[in-house]
Amino acid sequence: MFYKLFRKIGLKLRSNKGMANESTTTTLTEAIPTIVEAALLELDDGSIIKPLVRNIPFPGPGVTHETPFITKITAETDTNLANQALDSGGSDETSPSSATVGEHGATVLIKDLARMGAISDIAIAAGQLIGQCLVVRQEADLAALFSSFTPNQGDANEDIVVADLYAAYQSLREGHAPLPYNLVITPGQFWGTVGVITLMETTSGKIQSQALGSVQEDVARNGFTGKILGFDIFTSTNITTTSNNASGAAFSRNAIKYVEKQGIKLEVDRVIVGEVGDQITGTDYHGEAILRNKFGSEMQFNEVT
Repeated sequence: MFYKLFRKIGLKLRSNKGMANESTTTTLTEAIPTIVEAALLELDDGSIIKPLVRNIPFPGPGVTHETPFITKITAETDTNLANQALDSGGSDETSPSSATVGEHGATVLIKDLARMGAISDIAIAAGQLIGQCLVVRQEADLAALFSSFTPNQGDANEDIVVADLYAAYQSLREGHAPLPYNLVITPGQFWGTVGVITLMETTSGKIQSQALGSVQEDVARNGFTGKILGFDIFTSTNITTTSNNASGAAFSRNAIKYVEKQGIKLEVDRVIVGEVGDQITGTDYHGEAILRNKFGSEMQFNEVT
């Protein structure tokens, strides 16, 4: 319709395909600005394990914190009593539990020109990343203790089964570990193809709740179950995975102690010699140790098939 109209009034439609000297985004690259928005920070897990263990403030002198144990005594069957010594050296635990405070830190130098040229507040980003990496250090140090528990379930190249959870719970109860009990594993050990999530399947050898009918397990309704066979479940990416296998742990609060000499502290210093800018430094002084060996159980299993 329009083509006929244009011809009637004497206009000709021409194609400019292949014509030279076109103005494009390529020829005008230098004139087209690149818009940079505020940077997104790479994230890590927050503090997951630390709130689950015994936190002990350690101000004042000294860098080694020790917790001795006194062995239990036995009640006689009559009143013909014999003296029993209170012994702090013969406990079936490692006595004393010893944690040595270590130094941890991270620092960033932000030069003035970089700070002035950035679209967002680089100092705030640096502070967030420094704080985050120190939290990761705390969590990684605590997670490294999981493989130190003498009681253990699973092994290298093994998949978790329901009996492992039963055995871990039994071990904690026989060790007189107070409730509640936590199970901290990797996301792969929970969501992996041979992880805890597969124990919810309604097949032989799994955890089933047929009485729930069409509702079935919380994991089917909500995609996550926060408690299983008496354990509160947490996942942490700060547990080291080696060749598809990792050591999580089932434990009571007093299984591990976290000794804090000084919490995370951020300081800003002005640098004007050699470089000109702001030096942002974060420090943290803490130690960690197995407190009650029988209050924990290593859970070493695969993540995927």
